[in-house]
Amino acid sequence: MDLARSFVRPGARLAAVLLASFAAACSGADPVAPGQSPPDGTQQPPPDTGPPPEPEPPAGAAIDVQRYAVTGEFDWSRGRLVATVAMTLLPGDDGLRSLRLDSAVAEVKAVRLAGGADLPYAVDAEPGALSIDVSRVPGIAADQAITLEIDYEAAEGEALRAIPARWGDPAASRVVYTISEPLNAALWLPCHNTPEDRAVFSIDLAMDAHETMIANGALVSDEQGASGRRMKYATDYTVPTYLMAFAIGDFEVEGTMKGSLPVSVWHRRGVPGDYGRLLDEVVRSIGVFEELLVPYPFEKYAVVLVPEFGGGIENLGISFQGELGSTAPTMSEDLKLTIHEIGHQWFGDLVTVESWDDLWIKEGMATLLASEGARVYLDESGEGTLNGDSFSAGSHNPIVDPDRAPADKYTSGPYGRAAWLLTQIRSLVGEEAFWGTLRDVLDDHRFGAIGTDEFLDAFAGPLGPDAAARARRAVRASALPHLDLGRSPSGGVLVTLRDPDGALVAPIDLLWIADDGTTRSQVLEVDQGVDVAPQREGELLILDPLDRHVSWHHLVDFSLQPDDLPARLSSFRLPTSPSQVARLLEAGGVHQTAVLGAGLPEPVTPDAFAAFLDGLDAEDAKAMAVWVACIRAADPALDPALRAAWSSALAPLLAGPPYARWTEFTPWLEYGACGEVVDVLALYADEWSALAAGPPAGDLSDAHLRFLYNFDLPLETVLSSWGNVARQSSSLRARSLATTRIRTEADRAPPEDFPAFRAFFSEIVASTEVPDLLSEALTGLSRTMAPTAAENAEALAALSQQLRTASTTPFDGWVVCVAFTLTQGDAAAWSEFVSGLDGVELSPEAVEMLEDLARC
Repeated sequence: MDLARSFVRPGARLAAVLLASFAAACSGADPVAPGQSPPDGTQQPPPDTGPPPEPEPPAGAAIDVQRYAVTGEFDWSRGRLVATVAMTLLPGDDGLRSLRLDSAVAEVKAVRLAGGADLPYAVDAEPGALSIDVSRVPGIAADQAITLEIDYEAAEGEALRAIPARWGDPAASRVVYTISEPLNAALWLPCHNTPEDRAVFSIDLAMDAHETMIANGALVSDEQGASGRRMKYATDYTVPTYLMAFAIGDFEVEGTMKGSLPVSVWHRRGVPGDYGRLLDEVVRSIGVFEELLVPYPFEKYAVVLVPEFGGGIENLGISFQGELGSTAPTMSEDLKLTIHEIGHQWFGDLVTVESWDDLWIKEGMATLLASEGARVYLDESGEGTLNGDSFSAGSHNPIVDPDRAPADKYTSGPYGRAAWLLTQIRSLVGEEAFWGTLRDVLDDHRFGAIGTDEFLDAFAGPLGPDAAARARRAVRASALPHLDLGRSPSGGVLVTLRDPDGALVAPIDLLWIADDGTTRSQVLEVDQGVDVAPQREGELLILDPLDRHVSWHHLVDFSLQPDDLPARLSSFRLPTSPSQVARLLEAGGVHQTAVLGAGLPEPVTPDAFAAFLDGLDAEDAKAMAVWVACIRAADPALDPALRAAWSSALAPLLAGPPYARWTEFTPWLEYGACGEVVDVLALYADEWSALAAGPPAGDLSDAHLRFLYNFDLPLETVLSSWGNVARQSSSLRARSLATTRIRTEADRAPPEDFPAFRAFFSEIVASTEVPDLLSEALTGLSRTMAPTAAENAEALAALSQQLRTASTTPFDGWVVCVAFTLTQGDAAAWSEFVSGLDGVELSPEAVEMLEDLARC
């Protein structure tokens, strides 16, 4: 699972995180959108909206569920899944009198033995438990299967997401879908909610005639009747409860085949995207993993794009991904998310984890596989580097942390740090042993589960006893290794490696390459200072030549180092002669990207830049090269003739169409500096005109829009081009991007420009209930408010209209607080605003704020 941002539509409930946003909005501080990722981009846990805690080992811990068969329908008028689950299970020795299941559904209405009488049961809402008295079931035995039928209703919420047709959404259609990891399955399905208890799964649901359903397994029936449509899917293999899933909506399906395997993309009707390219990348990635691992194990693979969900979740055979982050596979973020979820089909789905403490096995492998699947774009050189630089690692986020609750385990530990550990193991045992061991794990535990000790034991032979012991210690290490930098007598940098918790498994190497191609190596030993300095003129430093470790920026606390030492160490990596530039171009894409992060090598001149760019082996490196070239060219101290030369060199590279691959792969780099070197108004005149004209001419690709986002424009152009995208684009993702672009422009605008921005944000507030748009617009109104209520009248009218709409949003309380702030202490204006809501059915959150403005 990869969760970046996720909105919940609770109807009459507001996630606690929004209350902080309300308070920030009313105090004038920066409101934070719910679920917003932190600046370091680390993986965040799903929002805490009350899923059941991980169950204590119950009396019926030996329960073995063999089959779940769900039948029912989703009642949109009540926001309820009304269903019956037939559950076939072995009671186990401890379940002969009472069976304890995990259930946090809204209501259990009846429990019975299939074909028999009702059974007594009790619901304990606090731990989310359903206890069933089976003491009178005739002939009950630990190893004899029984089938229970449970009638129940599950309410929409965090696990069962019901998104209605939303005004302000260019693809205004409803969809309901499930998100169950880690423990939310019990919110929509009474179950034995532990990952290692896999069971066969089927689901048979009714829906409107124009809607369709996708779920795990094969489609076994599809019937149209006078009252609508009914579809059923079923697996003939076992599935963990957290991966059981369905989605119902008015979907369009784009499909292709990989041999005999159907591959498809499901999206709400009218949601645009580069689906042909997305299908190509899915097919390519599955092929890469089949070569490395074992054949793809299921009957289909589908990417299902859903609204109000950020990131992705690897439901078996049907990964659900947020539609605002998955429609542009030429962008690295979209691509890696898609490949990450594909990788889970082997690790997580075919073989799952025994407990949530073993989360790192599936998430670390999926993170590693995401970079491996994207290798063709990350390192075209094929130099054999191991993608360590692509992983993030946070200190005090251990790979295995038994003290955290399951939903709190989703830190960088089981993701980037776990992928780093696996990459170190890979570097020590070699490619054949690494992938061969993983194939053995998949074969030995097929449709089963594996835990941490057994997984590490699988590598014990290839690793040897010492390295295997280090690996076992590393999974529980909290502190990251770090590098202390000091001055050395040679004029170099004295580097001392510290590893207080034993997080390292493989050594950290340094490689020096001389002008004549000869090399020498250094190894950083724990607690031993190493003098890092060139010994010959022209030597170039390559840090971690195998790229088996995370970037050195994760290992150096720059606040504790003398200011010049990190820069001096970086200078050894930056080519200072044409021969060193040639050596860099031979080093592989990851090292090129890392070096260019420190600046453009001095020997690269404007006339040689195009050839230098062409020689780089990674799309990231090419993007970085253009970025740092623009920074150099924008230097006000640069000779005007040289600046003109750089402008001439860069303009053709930045122009299009067709656009260079790197602009789409890494479009979020700060290309804004390029706007000081080339005339972006002239260079992209056709684009600005198209955006101002609106669709269809203005419907540029999401990736290219993200690239254009970087450039500063005059206020009139910002509002005419990006404003029309926000109002009219057929892509909700484009509307969201455009609204964010205008809001960021408003953040730095002078007060005299506030009225124009305020009018735009008022228009958005009055015309949408889509969370991504509404949150930006509310933030923008808070930024650009006028000093009097009279000047804020248009904004107040828009806020009132938002509250008077038939449906409620998670932002209604925030809307009240923004309105109160915009009245600027004018009691009469506030009274007029409140009286305008007479007779309006407000959400409980809005009522609470109106009754107690101190909460703002």
